[in-house]
Amino acid sequence: MAETPDSDLDDVARIRRVLARELETINEYESFARASSHPEVRAFFLHLASEEKEHVFEAVHMLRLLDTGQDAHFASPIAPGHFQQAVAGEGPAPAQVHVPAVPAPAAIPARTPTEPLTSLPPQRLIYGLPAPPPSAESHPLTVGSLRRGGGGRGGNR
Repeated sequence: MAETPDSDLDDVARIRRVLARELETINEYESFARASSHPEVRAFFLHLASEEKEHVFEAVHMLRLLDTGQDAHFASPIAPGHFQQAVAGEGPAPAQVHVPAVPAPAAIPARTPTEPLTSLPPQRLIYGLPAPPPSAESHPLTVGSLRRGGGGRGGNR
């Protein structure tokens, strides 16, 4: 089945597509980390997966803002036994399991607009760490898709 072009989607559909891709990418990075034999490479992939998890959080936040029907599902808890009751033909739901409430995350103090993360310009930062100045013959850093057959090169490599 052909995928709908991004230009034919509405904002909610685009955000859902981004969310799906972010989740796929987390799985890829975590798989790469498990397969790595070098601790520093493993840490690198786990760092990337962590950043993608932040993107998932942000995409879900946007989805909740734009789709009130979806937000209603996030706002209501899942009743104990919900999944067991959903299976047709099964007997009564098993004994209820107590699921403790997750405490709200502590508030993160906001930076003031005048408080810079660093004195370096943004193009000199890599993951918040100072980066060396670019050389005259360097090319801009780009990140392609990790999906097989995806990316801008048109096929598998």
